[in-house]
Amino acid sequence: MNLTIQKTKEEKITTLRETCNRIMDKMNETKEMTDEEKQEKLKKILTKLKAGRKLTDKELAFLKCTDRTMYMHAVRVQRMAEAVEEQLKHAKSKEEANRILSQAMSGVSDQDPDKEYLTAAYNRIASEFHKSRQYNTLPATADDARKNNKVTDKDLFKPEKDDPDLKNWSPIQEIIDQMPAFTAEG
Repeated sequence: MNLTIQKTKEEKITTLRETCNRIMDKMNETKEMTDEEKQEKLKKILTKLKAGRKLTDKELAFLKCTDRTMYMHAVRVQRMAEAVEEQLKHAKSKEEANRILSQAMSGVSDQDPDKEYLTAAYNRIASEFHKSRQYNTLPATADDARKNNKVTDKDLFKPEKDDPDLKNWSPIQEIIDQMPAFTAEG
């Protein structure tokens, strides 16, 4: 069994032993740090979370090794923020985008332990989105979007010409179509 994990741009780890050694090395990096260094790094990560900024993979790995509870909070905040960003990508008007943002903000409970982090993340997303080119090109309201595109509500649910016919599709038929064809010669 060969596992390939990117070690550097040129080298690849090819054996299970090398993979285990690589993981152990990463874990030992945090063990070699003094308590003061760990606290300093943790403080920087918390400051970044309080500002609503995304954490890097290294920062998440550090949290996972040193403070599992904070790691779970950070992952939750990042996933919720990414969900809002994804919804904003599909907004059809400024009105809809602002509704998405206000629903996200109002969905944060006062008793939520991550309220501070979520609020900061949503505020960062809102300010970045309002400055973006995508927001500036959106029509003001959904009615304006319909007028510009001349799309009715009925048209929104009609399949496009390029869409496959899902009523007659099955995964088995797809497999059969990919199988090689054999001919019998007698």
